[in-house]
Amino acid sequence: MKSEETIVIDPVGMNIVNRIAPGTKSTGTLECSGGLLVQGHFEGTLVVSDGPLVLMQGGVISGDFDCKQDAYLFGTIAQKPGGEQSQLTVGGAAFMADTLEAKADITAGVFKTYEGAQVDGRIRTGRKDRA
Repeated sequence: MKSEETIVIDPVGMNIVNRIAPGTKSTGTLECSGGLLVQGHFEGTLVVSDGPLVLMQGGVISGDFDCKQDAYLFGTIAQKPGGEQSQLTVGGAAFMADTLEAKADITAGVFKTYEGAQVDGRIRTGRKDRA
């Protein structure tokens, strides 16, 4: 018998204090102290410290992303404008849900991949210096 695993996102317990809401489209450079919940669209450079990056289903990001802790990926990581792969570096674990669609190179300390996750890009294991 196969058991079903679920991922529970607890904003308070996980210190998710920043949000890009549904319907929001933002571009540029964003640095977050505390976790970030992405439900809208973000394009650019993103640094998340002191909490996880949570890309919800329906959320879209493209660009260069540095998450110092864990990343929970349910949504879409699109290519950068011009067709280059987006880059995501995760200091902890990258949880790649069955709804993930990524055109990105992803580096993380640990990967947890769920059946159905789609990644068109390089996946590398390796811890980034968290300094």
